[in-house]
Amino acid sequence: MLFNKYDNKVHKITKNDLIKSVKDTGVLDISVMEPVDKSNVRTAKQELDKLVRNTDVSILVMKDKS
Repeated sequence: MLFNKYDNKVHKITKNDLIKSVKDTGVLDISVMEPVDKSNVRTAKQELDKLVRNTDVSILVMKDKS
């Protein structure tokens, strides 16, 4: 598995590895918030705080190459 409980490092991976990792985790809930920019970064932080309060979470950050 790509991630474990004690692994909190940033990994650069391929799209195929990401898809395999997500499928292997048996994730029950996936939340998507896009785009996150300066105007709504506070909202994104609040949503993350809500999730972390109840359980551990994994975060996927994608950046536009332009």
